[in-house]
Amino acid sequence: MAILTEGVARHHAAIPALDGLRAAAIIIVMCSHIGLQRVVPGQFGVTLFFFLSGYLITTLLRAELQERGRIDFRRFYLRRVVRILPPMYITIGFFVLLSLAGLIRPLAWWGLPFDFAFLTNYFPLSGTPIGLWSLAVEEHFYFAFPLTLALLARRVSFARCAAIFLGFCIVVLAVRVWEVSRLADFVDVNFWTHTRIDSILFGSIMALWNNPVADDDNVLPVGVAGYVVAAALLIPTFLVRDEAFRQTYRYTIQGVGLMVLFNTAIRDTGLVCRLLNNGFTKHVAILSYTLYLVHSGLIQAFTPNDDTHPLAPTLAALALAVGYAMLMHRLVERPLSNWRRKIEKRRPDDKDGGMPVTKSAPAA
Repeated sequence: MAILTEGVARHHAAIPALDGLRAAAIIIVMCSHIGLQRVVPGQFGVTLFFFLSGYLITTLLRAELQERGRIDFRRFYLRRVVRILPPMYITIGFFVLLSLAGLIRPLAWWGLPFDFAFLTNYFPLSGTPIGLWSLAVEEHFYFAFPLTLALLARRVSFARCAAIFLGFCIVVLAVRVWEVSRLADFVDVNFWTHTRIDSILFGSIMALWNNPVADDDNVLPVGVAGYVVAAALLIPTFLVRDEAFRQTYRYTIQGVGLMVLFNTAIRDTGLVCRLLNNGFTKHVAILSYTLYLVHSGLIQAFTPNDDTHPLAPTLAALALAVGYAMLMHRLVERPLSNWRRKIEKRRPDDKDGGMPVTKSAPAA
């Protein structure tokens, strides 16, 4: 199977199953916030987002290295800024207005600078009811990852890059175990960058080794066997309630399980393929980022009692969240995406824009 072309960088839906998996992730997160957290693993939805992000972005970086021999860092960070910041800052402003109007709980105003600076996961003073800790983990990761990959890819194959990143995952697990062993209250381990980046790295590993859209060879189980193995790895992580396990080994086991799940789902051409690739999942995937930003605050506004979520107010909150996300996509995200593409087309490739690979681009 040929490596992705540049066009895929603009249309990630060309990778089968990703829309469906992204839709599943946001649905899991939202369901956990409407009073179903005891039966719906909301944290797994975030882990699913992390893995998907690592897999997709690293696949595109790998394609760029193979096609151009370099990573264009300016284009990479332009995409990140245009994609992440405007919806986030607008939504923060939206909740500021709701708070001033008395429609949600008063904000912790001293926490807003930490929200804007992607530091919420280390300073739990979030001024807004947005799960910004996960965005902080991603932005910290992508601040360094493209350069790290470019430097490694100059010297070793993609498969060896994956092995090095697997070593990083083992180090992160060791750090998690150490943090849990020394802290009386270790719940923050779930939110810190240095204890959660392996959830992104596992996706990056699959992008560089045994990538179902870039590598012809496959060593992981697929078909029914693949789904069975993935379930055997993932389901116990939902059932075991020991908090020390949940803050340490759970994320590592889920990372391995998601490698099997993604590999199987992307290669699938049967029923699961149809369930994950359709108009509904594509639409939900398009709205997923803004839905993630806005839904918890609106649920708080309509159901201020955390212990009860009456059906009618909850449905109203979810409907308003969908409407807000649709407006954000139409009025902000899509125009900015079109503007970014025009900027990229006008700016010719130049040798200063990226880290060159001095040898021929390595194959996995």
